[in-house]
Amino acid sequence: MTPQPPPTTGRAAAETGVRVSRLPARVAPPAPPVIRVLPGTPESAAAARRLAQRLLGDRHPAADTVMLLLSELVTNSVLHSQSRRPGGTVTVVLCAGPTSVLIQVRDDGGQYAPQLPPGGAHDARGGATAAANAGGEHGYGLLLVDALAESWGTMTTRDGRVTWCRLSVPQAHVSGNGPHSQR
Repeated sequence: MTPQPPPTTGRAAAETGVRVSRLPARVAPPAPPVIRVLPGTPESAAAARRLAQRLLGDRHPAADTVMLLLSELVTNSVLHSQSRRPGGTVTVVLCAGPTSVLIQVRDDGGQYAPQLPPGGAHDARGGATAAANAGGEHGYGLLLVDALAESWGTMTTRDGRVTWCRLSVPQAHVSGNGPHSQR
């Protein structure tokens, strides 16, 4: 007798405890993650943006935000970690699913972990951070990540540091009813 795979639907599936979750018919399955090792140079921010654009395409509703936050995270890695040294690298991982996009940037580690300025996006007086008060061009990267991402974080490993963020895809795209849906 040839062994049969366990049932995945109906009463027989309930009896065996096997459950299969299925995405709604209009939701595309997640794309495989994209992983690229880039040199620890300022030009890698632009290369990472191009990578995100190729993965998501022009019509993806989160593409612009993904490219912005990816660029900020890569720039922070290049400026503030050991990746900026000769031979240093940053590794970019992009995972685009039907409801969210995950961005991860691994660098060679540094003296300090990425963190928001004291007081987050506003200081105790309710005004903008010191960088904004001073009219500076720098210091906004993690503020943008914090403001635009659903969640974000950082972790230190023996090989360096990973900073990540997750962006939600607008529901009109997920349901297939929005202007960016494929029909």
